[in-house]
Amino acid sequence: MKIGERISVKIDDVAFGGDGVARISDFVLFVPFAVDADEVEIEISDLRKRYGKGRIVRILKPSPYRVAPPCPYYGRCGGCALQHITYPHQLELKKRQIEEALRRIACISFPPVAPVIPSPQPLGWRGKAEFHLSGGSAKTSCIGLMAARSNRVIEVSGCLIVDESINRKYSTLKTDIKIGSVLMPRERQVIWADEPGEAPTAVSIGTGKPPDVLRVVAGKKITVPGRGFFQANMFLVERLVGEVVQMASLTGHETVIDLYGGAGLFSLFLAEKAGRLFCGEGDEEAVRCARINLNRAGLTGVKCYHGDAAAILSREFVKPGLKADVIILDPPRDGCGEGVIGTLSALQPQRIVYISCNPATQARDVKLLASSGYCLEMVQPLDMFPQTAHIEAVALLTRGGD
Repeated sequence: MKIGERISVKIDDVAFGGDGVARISDFVLFVPFAVDADEVEIEISDLRKRYGKGRIVRILKPSPYRVAPPCPYYGRCGGCALQHITYPHQLELKKRQIEEALRRIACISFPPVAPVIPSPQPLGWRGKAEFHLSGGSAKTSCIGLMAARSNRVIEVSGCLIVDESINRKYSTLKTDIKIGSVLMPRERQVIWADEPGEAPTAVSIGTGKPPDVLRVVAGKKITVPGRGFFQANMFLVERLVGEVVQMASLTGHETVIDLYGGAGLFSLFLAEKAGRLFCGEGDEEAVRCARINLNRAGLTGVKCYHGDAAAILSREFVKPGLKADVIILDPPRDGCGEGVIGTLSALQPQRIVYISCNPATQARDVKLLASSGYCLEMVQPLDMFPQTAHIEAVALLTRGGD
Protein backbone atom coordinates (compact mmCIF):
# COMPACT_ATOMS: atom_id res chain seq x y z
CA MET A 1 0.00 0.00 0.00
CA LYS A 2 1.34 3.44 -0.92
CA ILE A 3 0.15 7.05 -1.00
CA GLY A 4 -1.89 7.70 -4.12
CA GLU A 5 -2.87 4.04 -4.53
CA ARG A 6 -6.56 3.33 -5.05
CA ILE A 7 -8.24 0.41 -3.33
CA SER A 8 -11.77 -0.79 -2.60
CA VAL A 9 -12.82 -1.21 1.04
CA LYS A 10 -15.93 -1.79 3.12
CA ILE A 11 -16.53 0.58 6.04
CA ASP A 12 -17.37 -1.29 9.23
CA ASP A 13 -17.52 1.50 11.83
CA VAL A 14 -17.39 5.26 12.42
CA ALA A 15 -14.76 6.53 14.85
CA PHE A 16 -15.17 9.37 17.32
CA GLY A 17 -14.41 12.40 15.21
CA GLY A 18 -16.61 11.21 12.35
CA ASP A 19 -14.24 9.27 10.09
CA GLY A 20 -15.36 5.93 8.69
CA VAL A 21 -13.19 2.94 9.64
CA ALA A 22 -12.07 0.18 7.28
CA ARG A 23 -9.71 -2.67 8.16
CA ILE A 24 -7.29 -4.62 6.01
CA SER A 25 -6.09 -7.43 8.27
CA ASP A 26 -4.84 -5.53 11.35
CA PHE A 27 -4.25 -2.28 9.49
CA VAL A 28 -6.82 0.49 10.04
CA LEU A 29 -7.85 3.03 7.42
CA PHE A 30 -9.76 6.19 8.36
CA VAL A 31 -12.05 7.54 5.65
CA PRO A 32 -13.79 10.92 6.11
CA PHE A 33 -17.46 11.19 5.08
CA ALA A 34 -17.95 7.42 5.05
CA VAL A 35 -20.46 5.45 7.12
CA ASP A 36 -20.62 1.81 8.21
CA ALA A 37 -21.81 -0.55 5.45
CA ASP A 38 -20.49 1.75 2.71
CA GLU A 39 -18.47 0.02 0.01
CA VAL A 40 -16.13 2.62 -1.45
CA GLU A 41 -13.11 3.11 -3.64
CA ILE A 42 -10.58 5.26 -1.82
CA GLU A 43 -7.27 6.91 -2.61
CA ILE A 44 -4.62 6.54 0.10
CA SER A 45 -3.70 10.02 1.33
CA ASP A 46 -1.54 9.26 4.38
CA LEU A 47 0.25 6.22 5.79
CA ARG A 48 1.54 5.68 9.32
CA LYS A 49 2.91 2.61 11.08
CA ARG A 50 -0.43 1.38 12.41
CA TYR A 51 -3.01 3.27 10.39
CA GLY A 52 -3.63 5.21 7.23
CA LYS A 53 -6.09 7.68 5.74
CA GLY A 54 -7.95 7.71 2.49
CA ARG A 55 -10.40 9.90 0.61
CA ILE A 56 -13.46 8.59 -1.17
CA VAL A 57 -13.08 8.49 -4.94
CA ARG A 58 -16.25 6.54 -5.68
CA ILE A 59 -19.11 5.07 -3.70
CA LEU A 60 -19.45 1.53 -5.02
CA LYS A 61 -22.40 0.55 -2.84
CA PRO A 62 -23.96 3.11 -0.48
CA SER A 63 -24.79 2.20 3.09
CA PRO A 64 -28.49 2.10 4.04
CA TYR A 65 -27.52 4.76 6.60
CA ARG A 66 -26.28 7.18 3.92
CA VAL A 67 -28.32 10.24 2.90
CA ALA A 68 -27.68 13.28 0.74
CA PRO A 69 -26.29 16.04 3.01
CA PRO A 70 -28.61 19.08 3.05
CA CYS A 71 -25.82 21.67 3.18
CA PRO A 72 -24.16 22.76 -0.10
CA TYR A 73 -20.90 23.42 1.77
CA TYR A 74 -20.73 20.02 3.43
CA GLY A 75 -17.34 18.41 2.93
CA ARG A 76 -15.65 21.77 2.42
CA CYS A 77 -16.73 23.45 5.68
CA GLY A 78 -15.26 21.93 8.82
CA GLY A 79 -18.27 22.44 11.09
CA CYS A 80 -20.18 19.23 10.40
CA ALA A 81 -18.97 15.66 9.94
CA LEU A 82 -22.15 13.54 9.98
CA GLN A 83 -24.64 15.19 7.61
CA HIS A 84 -24.28 12.26 5.21
CA ILE A 85 -25.69 9.90 7.88
CA THR A 86 -29.37 9.43 8.78
CA TYR A 87 -30.17 11.19 12.04
CA PRO A 88 -31.30 8.07 13.97
CA HIS A 89 -28.04 6.37 13.02
CA GLN A 90 -26.02 9.39 14.15
CA LEU A 91 -27.52 8.84 17.61
CA GLU A 92 -26.65 5.15 17.57
CA LEU A 93 -23.07 5.88 16.50
CA LYS A 94 -22.59 8.40 19.30
CA LYS A 95 -23.90 5.93 21.89
CA ARG A 96 -21.55 3.30 20.50
CA GLN A 97 -18.57 5.68 20.68
CA ILE A 98 -19.22 6.50 24.34
CA GLU A 99 -19.49 2.79 25.15
CA GLU A 100 -16.27 2.05 23.29
CA ALA A 101 -14.37 4.78 25.19
CA LEU A 102 -15.58 3.41 28.53
CA ARG A 103 -14.62 -0.14 27.56
CA ARG A 104 -11.21 0.76 26.16
CA ILE A 105 -10.11 3.51 28.56
CA ALA A 106 -12.10 2.98 31.77
CA CYS A 107 -11.98 -0.84 31.44
CA ILE A 108 -15.74 -1.21 32.01
CA SER A 109 -16.93 -4.34 30.24
CA PHE A 110 -20.61 -3.42 30.09
CA PRO A 111 -20.91 0.38 30.21
CA PRO A 112 -24.31 1.54 31.54
CA VAL A 113 -25.02 3.94 28.64
CA ALA A 114 -28.64 4.92 27.97
CA PRO A 115 -29.98 5.67 24.47
CA VAL A 116 -29.05 9.16 23.26
CA ILE A 117 -31.67 11.84 23.84
CA PRO A 118 -32.18 13.39 20.38
CA SER A 119 -32.22 17.08 19.63
CA PRO A 120 -35.77 18.32 18.95
CA GLN A 121 -34.26 20.11 15.96
CA PRO A 122 -31.44 18.36 14.05
CA LEU A 123 -30.87 21.62 12.12
CA GLY A 124 -31.00 25.25 13.26
CA TRP A 125 -30.16 24.34 16.86
CA ARG A 126 -27.00 26.35 17.54
CA GLY A 127 -27.47 29.53 19.57
CA LYS A 128 -23.96 30.91 19.14
CA ALA A 129 -21.60 30.79 16.17
CA GLU A 130 -18.04 31.87 15.52
CA PHE A 131 -17.21 33.25 12.10
CA HIS A 132 -13.65 33.78 10.89
CA LEU A 133 -12.09 36.53 8.82
CA SER A 134 -9.25 36.53 6.34
CA GLY A 135 -7.81 39.35 4.24
CA GLY A 136 -6.70 42.77 5.34
CA SER A 137 -9.16 45.10 3.64
CA ALA A 138 -12.81 45.32 2.67
CA LYS A 139 -11.97 44.44 -0.93
CA THR A 140 -9.92 41.35 -0.11
CA SER A 141 -11.69 40.24 3.06
CA CYS A 142 -13.62 37.04 3.50
CA ILE A 143 -15.84 36.29 6.48
CA GLY A 144 -17.11 32.76 6.82
CA LEU A 145 -16.39 29.38 8.35
CA MET A 146 -13.20 27.38 8.63
CA ALA A 147 -12.65 24.83 5.90
CA ALA A 148 -12.42 21.15 6.81
CA ARG A 149 -8.91 20.07 7.85
CA SER A 150 -7.51 23.45 6.85
CA ASN A 151 -6.92 26.97 8.14
CA ARG A 152 -8.62 28.48 5.10
CA VAL A 153 -11.81 30.51 5.48
CA ILE A 154 -14.68 29.76 3.12
CA GLU A 155 -17.38 32.35 2.58
CA VAL A 156 -20.90 30.91 2.93
CA SER A 157 -24.38 32.25 2.39
CA GLY A 158 -25.44 30.83 5.74
CA CYS A 159 -25.14 27.81 8.03
CA LEU A 160 -27.86 25.19 8.39
CA ILE A 161 -27.11 24.25 11.99
CA VAL A 162 -27.32 27.77 13.45
CA ASP A 163 -30.45 29.66 14.43
CA GLU A 164 -31.79 31.76 11.56
CA SER A 165 -31.28 34.98 13.52
CA ILE A 166 -27.53 34.26 13.42
CA ASN A 167 -27.62 33.81 9.65
CA ARG A 168 -29.41 37.15 9.24
CA LYS A 169 -26.81 38.96 11.35
CA TYR A 170 -23.96 37.23 9.53
CA SER A 171 -25.38 38.25 6.15
CA THR A 172 -25.71 41.88 7.25
CA LEU A 173 -22.18 41.93 8.70
CA LYS A 174 -20.73 40.39 5.54
CA THR A 175 -22.38 43.09 3.41
CA ASP A 176 -21.32 45.89 5.76
CA ILE A 177 -17.69 44.75 5.64
CA LYS A 178 -17.66 44.58 1.85
CA ILE A 179 -19.13 48.06 1.37
CA GLY A 180 -16.87 49.46 4.06
CA SER A 181 -19.63 50.70 6.38
CA VAL A 182 -18.00 48.96 9.36
CA LEU A 183 -14.36 48.64 10.29
CA MET A 184 -12.85 45.21 9.99
CA PRO A 185 -13.83 43.33 13.16
CA ARG A 186 -11.53 40.93 14.98
CA GLU A 187 -10.25 37.76 13.28
CA ARG A 188 -12.95 35.75 15.04
CA GLN A 189 -16.44 37.16 15.22
CA VAL A 190 -18.94 35.65 17.68
CA ILE A 191 -22.61 36.05 16.82
CA TRP A 192 -25.34 35.05 19.30
CA ALA A 193 -28.89 34.06 18.39
CA ASP A 194 -31.78 36.22 19.51
CA GLU A 195 -33.58 34.94 22.59
CA PRO A 196 -37.33 34.56 21.97
CA GLY A 197 -39.28 37.13 23.95
CA GLU A 198 -36.22 39.25 24.68
CA ALA A 199 -34.60 42.21 22.91
CA PRO A 200 -32.49 41.20 19.87
CA THR A 201 -28.85 40.41 20.69
CA ALA A 202 -26.59 42.90 18.94
CA VAL A 203 -23.44 41.91 17.05
CA SER A 204 -20.44 43.34 18.88
CA ILE A 205 -17.66 44.28 16.46
CA GLY A 206 -14.23 45.75 17.03
CA THR A 207 -11.63 44.91 19.65
CA GLY A 208 -13.37 46.16 22.78
CA LYS A 209 -15.02 44.01 25.40
CA PRO A 210 -18.40 42.83 24.07
CA PRO A 211 -21.50 43.34 26.22
CA ASP A 212 -23.05 40.51 28.20
CA VAL A 213 -25.67 38.34 26.54
CA LEU A 214 -28.99 37.25 28.06
CA ARG A 215 -30.18 33.65 27.75
CA VAL A 216 -33.40 32.17 29.17
CA VAL A 217 -33.66 28.55 30.37
CA ALA A 218 -36.87 27.20 31.88
CA GLY A 219 -37.99 30.74 32.64
CA LYS A 220 -34.76 31.74 34.40
CA LYS A 221 -32.74 34.62 32.96
CA ILE A 222 -29.02 33.96 32.66
CA THR A 223 -26.44 36.64 31.93
CA VAL A 224 -23.43 35.29 30.01
CA PRO A 225 -20.17 37.04 29.02
CA GLY A 226 -20.24 38.09 25.36
CA ARG A 227 -17.20 35.91 24.66
CA GLY A 228 -18.07 33.32 27.28
CA PHE A 229 -19.27 29.73 27.15
CA PHE A 230 -22.89 28.66 27.11
CA GLN A 231 -24.48 25.39 26.05
CA ALA A 232 -24.85 25.54 22.27
CA ASN A 233 -28.13 23.70 21.67
CA MET A 234 -31.01 26.10 22.25
CA PHE A 235 -33.54 23.25 22.29
CA LEU A 236 -31.80 20.76 24.61
CA VAL A 237 -30.21 22.91 27.31
CA GLU A 238 -33.31 22.72 29.52
CA ARG A 239 -33.33 18.93 29.21
CA LEU A 240 -29.60 18.83 30.03
CA VAL A 241 -30.22 20.82 33.21
CA GLY A 242 -33.07 18.46 34.07
CA GLU A 243 -30.84 15.41 33.75
CA VAL A 244 -28.19 16.98 36.00
CA VAL A 245 -30.75 17.95 38.64
CA GLN A 246 -32.30 14.48 38.55
CA MET A 247 -28.94 12.72 38.97
CA ALA A 248 -27.99 15.02 41.84
CA SER A 249 -31.07 13.71 43.73
CA LEU A 250 -31.11 16.57 46.21
CA THR A 251 -33.43 16.50 49.23
CA GLY A 252 -32.78 20.03 50.54
CA HIS A 253 -30.04 19.19 53.04
CA GLU A 254 -26.98 18.45 50.91
CA THR A 255 -23.78 20.45 50.49
CA VAL A 256 -23.18 20.80 46.76
CA ILE A 257 -20.15 22.02 44.82
CA ASP A 258 -20.73 23.10 41.23
CA LEU A 259 -17.19 22.95 39.87
CA TYR A 260 -16.46 24.54 36.48
CA GLY A 261 -19.77 26.29 37.14
CA GLY A 262 -19.48 28.88 34.36
CA ALA A 263 -22.13 31.59 34.55
CA GLY A 264 -24.11 29.50 37.04
CA LEU A 265 -26.42 27.54 34.72
CA PHE A 266 -26.59 24.41 36.89
CA SER A 267 -26.21 26.33 40.16
CA LEU A 268 -29.39 28.29 39.46
CA PHE A 269 -31.45 25.10 39.39
CA LEU A 270 -29.55 23.16 42.08
CA ALA A 271 -29.29 25.88 44.74
CA GLU A 272 -33.03 25.97 45.42
CA LYS A 273 -32.93 22.21 46.18
CA ALA A 274 -29.67 22.10 48.17
CA GLY A 275 -28.81 22.84 51.77
CA ARG A 276 -25.69 24.78 50.74
CA LEU A 277 -24.19 25.34 47.31
CA PHE A 278 -20.77 26.56 46.24
CA CYS A 279 -19.82 27.47 42.68
CA GLY A 280 -16.24 27.39 41.37
CA GLU A 281 -15.02 28.66 37.99
CA GLY A 282 -11.72 29.63 36.37
CA ASP A 283 -13.07 32.38 34.11
CA GLU A 284 -13.37 35.60 36.09
CA GLU A 285 -15.99 37.06 33.74
CA ALA A 286 -18.13 33.95 34.13
CA VAL A 287 -17.89 34.22 37.92
CA ARG A 288 -19.04 37.83 37.70
CA CYS A 289 -22.06 36.74 35.66
CA ALA A 290 -22.79 33.82 37.99
CA ARG A 291 -23.08 36.24 40.92
CA ILE A 292 -25.43 38.43 38.88
CA ASN A 293 -27.60 35.44 37.97
CA LEU A 294 -27.77 34.01 41.48
CA ASN A 295 -28.56 37.37 43.03
CA ARG A 296 -31.28 38.01 40.44
CA ALA A 297 -32.87 34.70 41.43
CA GLY A 298 -32.69 35.56 45.13
CA LEU A 299 -30.06 32.87 45.79
CA THR A 300 -27.81 35.18 47.78
CA GLY A 301 -26.46 32.40 50.01
CA VAL A 302 -24.47 30.76 47.19
CA LYS A 303 -20.73 31.43 47.37
CA CYS A 304 -18.85 31.78 44.07
CA TYR A 305 -15.09 31.20 43.91
CA HIS A 306 -12.74 32.19 41.10
CA GLY A 307 -9.63 30.16 40.38
CA ASP A 308 -8.16 26.83 39.36
CA ALA A 309 -10.52 23.93 40.11
CA ALA A 310 -8.06 21.88 42.18
CA ALA A 311 -6.90 25.00 44.07
CA ILE A 312 -10.49 25.96 44.94
CA LEU A 313 -11.22 22.48 46.27
CA SER A 314 -8.01 22.38 48.30
CA ARG A 315 -8.18 25.93 49.68
CA GLU A 316 -11.89 26.22 50.42
CA PHE A 317 -12.83 22.65 51.35
CA VAL A 318 -10.03 20.13 51.92
CA LYS A 319 -7.81 22.29 54.15
CA PRO A 320 -10.69 23.53 56.35
CA GLY A 321 -11.85 19.90 56.66
CA LEU A 322 -15.22 20.43 54.95
CA LYS A 323 -17.14 17.67 53.22
CA ALA A 324 -19.44 17.70 50.20
CA ASP A 325 -22.40 15.44 49.50
CA VAL A 326 -22.68 16.08 45.77
CA ILE A 327 -20.16 17.47 43.28
CA ILE A 328 -21.09 18.62 39.78
CA LEU A 329 -18.29 18.51 37.21
CA ASP A 330 -18.54 20.20 33.81
CA PRO A 331 -14.92 20.59 32.71
CA PRO A 332 -13.54 21.70 29.33
CA ARG A 333 -12.73 19.06 26.69
CA ASP A 334 -9.45 18.19 28.47
CA GLY A 335 -11.43 16.84 31.42
CA CYS A 336 -10.50 17.07 35.10
CA GLY A 337 -7.29 15.08 35.35
CA GLU A 338 -5.49 13.62 38.34
CA GLY A 339 -5.09 16.87 40.29
CA VAL A 340 -8.79 17.65 40.47
CA ILE A 341 -9.91 14.02 40.83
CA GLY A 342 -7.47 13.37 43.67
CA THR A 343 -8.48 16.52 45.52
CA LEU A 344 -12.23 16.03 45.20
CA SER A 345 -11.92 12.39 46.29
CA ALA A 346 -10.66 13.68 49.66
CA LEU A 347 -14.04 15.37 50.15
CA GLN A 348 -15.77 11.98 49.89
CA PRO A 349 -18.94 13.14 48.12
CA GLN A 350 -21.60 10.46 47.87
CA ARG A 351 -22.57 11.45 44.33
CA ILE A 352 -20.65 12.94 41.42
CA VAL A 353 -22.46 14.18 38.31
CA TYR A 354 -19.99 14.54 35.46
CA ILE A 355 -20.97 16.42 32.27
CA SER A 356 -18.61 16.01 29.33
CA CYS A 357 -18.31 16.68 25.61
CA ASN A 358 -15.31 14.36 25.25
CA PRO A 359 -15.86 10.60 25.79
CA ALA A 360 -12.11 9.90 26.00
CA THR A 361 -11.31 12.31 28.84
CA GLN A 362 -14.55 11.46 30.64
CA ALA A 363 -13.65 7.76 30.48
CA ARG A 364 -10.13 8.52 31.75
CA ASP A 365 -11.57 10.44 34.72
CA VAL A 366 -14.15 7.72 35.40
CA LYS A 367 -11.25 5.28 35.71
CA LEU A 368 -9.46 7.62 38.13
CA LEU A 369 -12.63 7.96 40.20
CA ALA A 370 -13.08 4.18 40.23
CA SER A 371 -9.65 3.85 41.86
CA SER A 372 -10.96 6.18 44.60
CA GLY A 373 -13.99 4.00 45.29
CA TYR A 374 -16.59 5.38 42.89
CA CYS A 375 -18.89 3.29 40.74
CA LEU A 376 -20.31 4.42 37.41
CA GLU A 377 -24.07 4.05 37.78
CA MET A 378 -25.26 5.43 34.45
CA VAL A 379 -24.39 7.62 31.48
CA GLN A 380 -27.07 9.67 29.72
CA PRO A 381 -25.92 11.07 26.36
CA LEU A 382 -27.72 14.04 24.82
CA ASP A 383 -27.26 15.05 21.20
CA MET A 384 -26.33 18.65 21.89
CA PHE A 385 -24.44 18.79 18.57
CA PRO A 386 -26.48 17.20 15.73
CA GLN A 387 -24.70 16.70 12.39
CA THR A 388 -21.31 17.13 14.09
CA ALA A 389 -18.94 14.58 15.60
CA HIS A 390 -19.33 16.03 19.10
CA ILE A 391 -21.11 14.22 21.92
CA GLU A 392 -22.47 15.39 25.29
CA ALA A 393 -22.89 12.89 28.12
CA VAL A 394 -23.96 13.15 31.75
CA ALA A 395 -22.51 10.46 34.02
CA LEU A 396 -23.55 9.59 37.57
CA LEU A 397 -20.98 8.07 39.92
CA THR A 398 -21.67 7.03 43.48
CA ARG A 399 -19.30 6.28 46.30
CA GLY A 400 -18.93 2.59 46.90
CA GLY A 401 -21.74 1.92 44.44
CA ASP A 402 -24.36 2.98 46.99
